[in-house]
Amino acid sequence: MGISGSMIDKRVFNLSAKVGENHLKSECDYSKAQAVLFIDLDKLEPGEFITSLKQCLSYAIHWEVDFPSFSKACAPTFSEFDLELYLRSAIETFNRKPISFRTDKEKDEATGHIKLTGLKKENEEISHIVSAETQAKNWAEMPPNILSAEKFVSELKDEAKKLKVVCEVFNWESLKKKGFNLTCAVGQNKKNSYLVILKKGTGKSAQKISLVGKGICFDTGGLSLKTGNYMVDMKFDMSGAALVGATFFALAKTKFTPKHDLFALLTISENLIGSESIKVDSVLTSFGGQTVEISNTDAEGRLLLAEGISYAAKELKSSEIISIATLTGAVKYALGTKYAGAWTTSDLIWEKLYRTSRYTGDYIWRLPLDKIYLKEMKSQIADLKNAATTGAAGASRAATFLAEFREKKDYIHLDIANVSNTEDKAKVALAPLLKTLYFYTKDFMTKK
Repeated sequence: MGISGSMIDKRVFNLSAKVGENHLKSECDYSKAQAVLFIDLDKLEPGEFITSLKQCLSYAIHWEVDFPSFSKACAPTFSEFDLELYLRSAIETFNRKPISFRTDKEKDEATGHIKLTGLKKENEEISHIVSAETQAKNWAEMPPNILSAEKFVSELKDEAKKLKVVCEVFNWESLKKKGFNLTCAVGQNKKNSYLVILKKGTGKSAQKISLVGKGICFDTGGLSLKTGNYMVDMKFDMSGAALVGATFFALAKTKFTPKHDLFALLTISENLIGSESIKVDSVLTSFGGQTVEISNTDAEGRLLLAEGISYAAKELKSSEIISIATLTGAVKYALGTKYAGAWTTSDLIWEKLYRTSRYTGDYIWRLPLDKIYLKEMKSQIADLKNAATTGAAGASRAATFLAEFREKKDYIHLDIANVSNTEDKAKVALAPLLKTLYFYTKDFMTKK
């Protein structure tokens, strides 16, 4: 399948390539083309297809892609809906300019741009998904002095009001009254701890799914202060909450009849340092009733998530809970920068989630949720401690800690710390797994 300018053709060329390789062939019989790019669709899965598509689009500054020709060339491997989803998402990623406050910006004509032509009418659902990816990226890239915890909550409330969906906001004082002692310990200055709950559904179903996102708008590590360059890019530590919020709003905009209920819980705070910062060796009683010894104040995200998970299980009566967070640096050592980590209490849930990720082209990999990891999380003076003394299997230990707060409900934890943003100088947010979360959650809400 070749793409060049607005021309797409399906011809047979004497080329061979492995997955991930690209051939650039010039001087072909295309009157308007300077170069033609080919993707071998034989047995190509969505993830590989999307990767190849993005690589192809990156070769030139300006492309025009004719959708009818593109769709015809790719049939019957992918449906028109799938192709529009993959293509528009890739184009939006390519065209999108990262958040910038430079005063010496290059002229727009010097930057790349891809134009999609021949699409009679944009699919509304796909528009919501693509917009959600952009929104999640914009939130994650915002400097922490601009998108503070308070500002993030304000934007969530405004969007909820616009869409006329239920939005509950609990501030530090109300959380303290409810017994969210772990959450309140992270935001000791009392100005930046929130729990935002968004709701969609019938309000009558016994089947409920909760998405719980970590929203640390900036993380200094607290008294366990991050050193060297480890504090750089901590604005991305709210990427989980950004994904949950953007996914929820996309589902709220999409027209479908839900049979079951969705709750989005965004645990939002800033892990700062000051005279009131929580001290190492402190012991706190969580919303769920477990006592937790604070052994590392830089393991703060799991404190917020733990109480978000408990609330989803105990108060909202969720039958399934998914947490998503930039939780551990350890997940990068386990999986590199391609696969997000996944832990779950249910093989059936994992099969559904993995199947969804294969469809959307996202990459996730299951890691063990084993009681053996809980041994290092046991405290001598409390039920649990929030960090182990060893860094070995750190991502799995964190997931095992969180699973202790699920109240025996079906549970998935997704660690995106290794895939939330690029590692180059641009430091661009990636909104990983958004499409997977969207379709998995929609399927849950519409199943019989």
